[in-house]
Amino acid sequence: MQDVTEDALDEARKRANLAIDAGDFAAVRQALEGRAAEDASGECEALVGLACFQLGDYRAAAAHYALAVGHRPDNGSYEHMRARSAENASAEISVFVPPVVYYDREALLAPPTANAGLPPAPPPLSIGTWRKVRAEVATVLAYGISAAVDFSTWVAGGLFGYRDAVWTNWYRKHLLLGVLTLGHMRNVLNRGNLRNTYPRDALVGFAEKGLQPPPGVSHFRTADGTWNNLDDPKEGAAGTRFPRNVRSGAIRPEFGETLMTPSPREVSRKLLAREGEMKEVPFLNMLAASWINFQNHDWISHGQNLLTELHEIPLSADDPARVQFRQKHLFVQKTQPDPTRRSWREPAAVTFINEVTHWWDGSQIYGSDKQTVDRLRSGGGGKLRMSADGTLPLDHGGIEETGFTRDWWVGLSMLHTLFAREHNAICDRLSDAHSDWDDERLFQVARLINAAVMAKIHTVEWTPSILPNHGLSDALNANWYGALTNVFRRGKERKTLSDINIRNPELGGVVGNPINKHGKPFGLTEEFVEVYRLHSLLPEQLRIRTMGSGAEEPVPFAASRQSGSAKMVQRTGMASLFYSFGNQNPGQLVLNNYPRFMTELSIPGNPVFDVGAVDILRARERGVPRYNEFRRQLGLNPIRTWEDLTPDAEQVKRLKEVYGEEPDSVEKLDLMVGTLAEGVRPTGFGFGETLFQIFILNASRRLQADRFYTDSYNEETYTAEGLKWIDNADLKGVILRHYPELAGTGLANVKNAFEPWDVGGQLDPDRHPLRAFDKELGKDRWRTVVQAGPAAP
Repeated sequence: MQDVTEDALDEARKRANLAIDAGDFAAVRQALEGRAAEDASGECEALVGLACFQLGDYRAAAAHYALAVGHRPDNGSYEHMRARSAENASAEISVFVPPVVYYDREALLAPPTANAGLPPAPPPLSIGTWRKVRAEVATVLAYGISAAVDFSTWVAGGLFGYRDAVWTNWYRKHLLLGVLTLGHMRNVLNRGNLRNTYPRDALVGFAEKGLQPPPGVSHFRTADGTWNNLDDPKEGAAGTRFPRNVRSGAIRPEFGETLMTPSPREVSRKLLAREGEMKEVPFLNMLAASWINFQNHDWISHGQNLLTELHEIPLSADDPARVQFRQKHLFVQKTQPDPTRRSWREPAAVTFINEVTHWWDGSQIYGSDKQTVDRLRSGGGGKLRMSADGTLPLDHGGIEETGFTRDWWVGLSMLHTLFAREHNAICDRLSDAHSDWDDERLFQVARLINAAVMAKIHTVEWTPSILPNHGLSDALNANWYGALTNVFRRGKERKTLSDINIRNPELGGVVGNPINKHGKPFGLTEEFVEVYRLHSLLPEQLRIRTMGSGAEEPVPFAASRQSGSAKMVQRTGMASLFYSFGNQNPGQLVLNNYPRFMTELSIPGNPVFDVGAVDILRARERGVPRYNEFRRQLGLNPIRTWEDLTPDAEQVKRLKEVYGEEPDSVEKLDLMVGTLAEGVRPTGFGFGETLFQIFILNASRRLQADRFYTDSYNEETYTAEGLKWIDNADLKGVILRHYPELAGTGLANVKNAFEPWDVGGQLDPDRHPLRAFDKELGKDRWRTVVQAGPAAP
């Protein structure tokens, strides 16, 4: 009888394995129905578990793998799959968030909103004689100052140069010369690397010329980003194309064998995937990792990828996914194409649509269409809807309701909640000062202020924290305040708009000075998308600490995704989550430090997804040049040998194994791999100089091309209360405003909330490098010689 049972089990297993090989996972259940419980080895339960996993039924998969582990507790593969299935089930990862929607050609080509539904423009402010005189003085001074600054930047960077044999050298110069050289590098990029992807005779989005602006757009942002430019009304709007930072001839989307050479999966396995413990950045906390994800969702998204059109990445014979998931290929949905392309006079070989507004307008909080904005509002006092406990409301799927929920996880929930609450606090302040304002005006002005607070935090806090370099910190603060303000005023004395606001972006600041688009419509570029693939910042687990208890609970990152986010918030509390993130370091942006969990992630509609391989494939698919050509396009010198890229002999060996040893093999190097491998980096930098070029270009352009940070950054648009709120704002203050209990933690001991929240009187300079050149600590800022250093840790 026992032999009969074993024979039947063997036959059932054979049928199940054949069905798996054929991709018929439903047949596996049928083949093993009623048999799995009889199999003492646990193999049948594991086969059913795998079938359920591949079908996206993660709850059933977890149950079957748990039974398999019960039979074979020593089988690490069964336990790994049980844990992954349980994480996916808890996060309800099989549900599409947001629902699947594709671009519609007619909607994208529709004219901009004729009736924006905004409040009427406020009456012009009365400007006193003394203010008029100051403005005229600033205008007169601007011509001479701008000419002098332009000449100085040319001398520092153009005459003396900023490139050695391969790498740039601005950070090896005297501090002032280094800052001026950065200005020259930015000027070079503005002149040569702004490329419109619409035909020369067309407005952005193929909008009709000569349209009349609707009421209110002169002073308020629209939901979809239209009418920021009153003459080109769809510039920067949601549903318009990504521009480029490389010449049209360099935009060469890859297909077929070229697209798969070398295999994106092999690149991910051998050069990206984390080995051993995560290499940490000692001078950052996890809020820095969450923040850039949060900001990216304000700026860029390609929208829903195609579910029925797939790239197939072959798996090599030794790929562990062949055993673990019984697959011969990884399947990657193709990027949704641009349906507005014409068959003639297109300047770029391929174009794609940005799902969100290109502007720095807080669209991740508010949404990029009027329907979403209206749905998120409370309808009273200008405020956003919040739950009674101060968290974001949940939709029917258990996901927080906010402006952007794609790729959702708890780090985003924290920041979306924080700045939704900040919006409501701003409404209270405005209401106190303007009791006659209605809901619409309170909402619109509060949105302007809240977006500017986020832009300021990113400019003068986040970026210096991840790139703690003295010259760069000065340059970024000059972008916001102006170099003269930084020299003569300290701390809270600094104001974005000075009493005499010098109309020059270097000395008077970009913000509040005249708009400058450098001859091209504004938009964030495909190259910008590629340089912000910073997944290596993320850990395998979140270390959740409960304030006051000293307890620490490791939570798999994957469990914090989608509906798992709200569950964590309810279980832990928002203040403890901020405390936890403030005390955990993110990962370094180097090779072989990419999260392991992301190399076998499950996403809606695709149970096995290697994000590292997809990151490589996307740049190739979208025609972003590979590393060396990318550097040439940006005016940098290419690497000539693998040893030029990094002095690390082991890394050179691995690069050669993947890309080859022949002399031209460096030309195959993928952009992201090259940027992670750069072994020569500016002093203190968390990433290398190639990414930094796109950063130099866009850090200023995001502000300088936006009317609401330039010509309209004034009291008439923002109110006196709003300008003061922005001047007083920093991330530490925003967090403490809404979670005052954190004043008893290390947050109170640090100045920049992106630093580790350490306690004690003498902070470790390796963990707090910004203190070395903090003006308020009395350092002489203009006599420092910046020393070159090794790659940042």
